[in-house]
Order: sequence, then structure tokens, then C-alpha cells
Amino acid sequence: MPTVVLGGLFAVILSAGVNIWAGYGFALPVQDIAVALAMGVFQVGAGLILYTLGSKVVPSAELAILSMTEVVLGPIWVWLWLNETASAYTLAGGGVLLLAIIGNALSGLRHKPTPIL
Repeated sequence: MPTVVLGGLFAVILSAGVNIWAGYGFALPVQDIAVALAMGVFQVGAGLILYTLGSKVVPSAELAILSMTEVVLGPIWVWLWLNETASAYTLAGGGVLLLAIIGNALSGLRHKPTPIL
């Protein structure tokens, strides 16, 4: 969690420097502030909390693969909400990753390791 805070702090400092250098002001519309606040609380904050709680019961290799679904679904959400298009390579890479996730899930259904006592 300290890494996220430091990343945010460095982003604020760098963005302020770019704004000053480019001659932009620091005034933001209230709607933009509300959207940023909602994304920070729900998308980032809640997502990281759920990911941390899930890491206690999901093996690390599966957790890493599942976290990649964000990368795969990102272009799909942008396409659905903003009508942006993705290249064929983006879709092909996402398909390979989704196949890996599905294969991992299906292989886990067949084989349950015996618990170590």
C-alpha cells in the first residue's frame, strides 16, 4: 500500500510541474473531480481491498493470472463505453490470455491436491 501512495504523490508532483511548465491552471470542473473521486474509491480502492482479501485463499500463480483479466478487459470496456477500436494484435493477445485463464480454471476443476497435514 505505501507504493500506491508514493506513486500517487509522484504523479501529483509531476503533473503539477507539467501544468506550471505548460501554463495551465489548476482549476478543475466539479464533475471531473467527482468522477476522479469515484474512480479512486470504487475502482482502485475497492479493487485493491478485494484483491488483498482474496490473496489469502487463492494461490499466488492463479492470482497473477486472474489479475491479468484487467489488461484483457480494458480494451473491451473502452470499446463498449467510448467506441474506440482495438487492433488485431490487441485482440489476439487478449484471446491468448483468456484461453490461459480458462485453461487454468478448467485444470483446477479436475485436480484437487491433497492437503498437507
